[in-house]
Amino acid sequence: MRLTRARQARRGGCGAALGGVVGWNGPDFTDMRAAFTAQSATMTVMSPPVPFDLGSLQLPANLPGPLVMEFRAATNDRERAQALTSLARYLRDTSMHGAQQVGEAALELALLADAPAEATLALIGLSFVAAHLNQLERSRDAVTRAQELIREHDLRHLQASLLNVRALTHMLIGDLNGAQQDLQDSLGLARQQDDPLDTGNALVNLAWLANNRDEPGEALHQLNLLEEHIHSLHDPQLRDDLNNYLHENRAHSYALLARHARDLGRTEAVQHAAQQGLMVLRAAHAALKVLPSRTTEVLCHAHESTLHLLSGDLTAAQRAADRAAELHSGLDQQLYIEVNLCLAELAGARGNHAAALDEYHVALALVRSQHRHRDTQRILGDISALHERAGQYPQALRAAREALADARDALSRVNVTTQQQARQDASSWQDRLRLAEAQARQDPLTGLLNRRGLEEGLLRLQESPAGPFAALFVDIDHFKRVNDRHSHAGGDRALRGVADVLRGQLARWPQALLARYGGEEFVLIAPVRDAAQAHALAESCRHAVAGHDWSALLPGTDLTASVGYAVEPGHRLPAALTQADEHLYRAKRAGRNRVHPPKD
Repeated sequence: MRLTRARQARRGGCGAALGGVVGWNGPDFTDMRAAFTAQSATMTVMSPPVPFDLGSLQLPANLPGPLVMEFRAATNDRERAQALTSLARYLRDTSMHGAQQVGEAALELALLADAPAEATLALIGLSFVAAHLNQLERSRDAVTRAQELIREHDLRHLQASLLNVRALTHMLIGDLNGAQQDLQDSLGLARQQDDPLDTGNALVNLAWLANNRDEPGEALHQLNLLEEHIHSLHDPQLRDDLNNYLHENRAHSYALLARHARDLGRTEAVQHAAQQGLMVLRAAHAALKVLPSRTTEVLCHAHESTLHLLSGDLTAAQRAADRAAELHSGLDQQLYIEVNLCLAELAGARGNHAAALDEYHVALALVRSQHRHRDTQRILGDISALHERAGQYPQALRAAREALADARDALSRVNVTTQQQARQDASSWQDRLRLAEAQARQDPLTGLLNRRGLEEGLLRLQESPAGPFAALFVDIDHFKRVNDRHSHAGGDRALRGVADVLRGQLARWPQALLARYGGEEFVLIAPVRDAAQAHALAESCRHAVAGHDWSALLPGTDLTASVGYAVEPGHRLPAALTQADEHLYRAKRAGRNRVHPPKD
């Protein structure tokens, strides 16, 4: 099984996942922290809300210097939580238990700092780690609590990442349809949010899921989409990371294709698929030199052993299997069974019946402990076939009966699993509905309110005792020239940029509404004391647009804006908008880059 990293550290900038999420001191988040503390026996080792004892945290040796420096340079609990989440992510490739310890510390610090975004990222990572350590309930609990934080604090930018890791819990209980739905939803959200990391993760995991469904053709399709996505990336580290997963999953797909061809007796097709897979693995090993990953390397050697075995080269197969086993012995995880299976198949091909059974039973014990019924069925089928080839028909029959008993046991769990799935589905649909409702009020280009969202906001303000209110129309000057010079893509960049500039002017107006009214026009509604304050706000918006450095977005072009405003009590806001629109045209006729009416 294969899942990519749940999340990588994000860079700053407008809309960044970690940007500006501090000071969440409301009752919802306080209750969440208390809930985590109460769940210490089943979820994490939590302390009462007192300063975190950094001296009690023993960081493993041989950590990358920059990550350690980031942690030591942190000046508050939120920054320390971010740094520890990065360290935990790094540790997953060598020590899942170490990653869990550091991840729990990151979670505790995030909770103490009242930082729900950081707490959510820590929980997503802890769910991933718990699944690898055969702690399914713990993994589910982390997913549930992360979902609560996302819902309560509108952290929709983390939803795709959560769905990506929740798919793993679906896989472990044999719910492949649930995993498929989560990954499709994750991909849709990631593309909608133009998130290259989550888009890549979802494509990798859709391919991984298809391979686990024994559908290598579908997996190769998803991997082709992933390769196109990688070519579009500007981040070299993300490209290298996704390239590792691309090559490993492709090699797995070709191993499955070769196995299918063997079962059909198509010798030539076996050789062709095996050679294709081995070519992919050469690219994989080259990519691993650029960005090492022990887990990926283990899986690549296991696939290499299978491909050599299917093509008839037992010596090369044994060499690759031994290397996979050597590397796997240093991995601290309980999820991947590929090494045991390739060793078992190789031992069976060499006629070493007992050694093959030993490897199969190691894998069987692991998947049974995790209630992974699909993998249990697969391994029991392999054991039965091994006995049949050796002429041990009673043993083959016994394995078949075990498989039947396991299938019945899985069926008896369906009701419980279905109930759990129904609750998760209800939560998922509730989130989708909430997202759809928000999108219906949101301009997709700028993220501001659209006309519908503005109208609903005006209705609420008209019933508000606050007031008076300033209604501002802000229009970008000579916007057609921007489109003509920089194309419509440049025009879109200008609109997003102006939206961001106007957002920045509203720090002192928490009750303000900001909407894209249409085209290059924006509307701003804010409570003010009098007309003088309204004029100051209008001038502030005009100066902010004119004074902004647009060279990065629109080389060789400066932007200005004209502003018309009016002031009315709440119940007369529609009239204020009409008047502000008229004043905007007066400002434009007077020469643009000005406010109307002028200051008294």
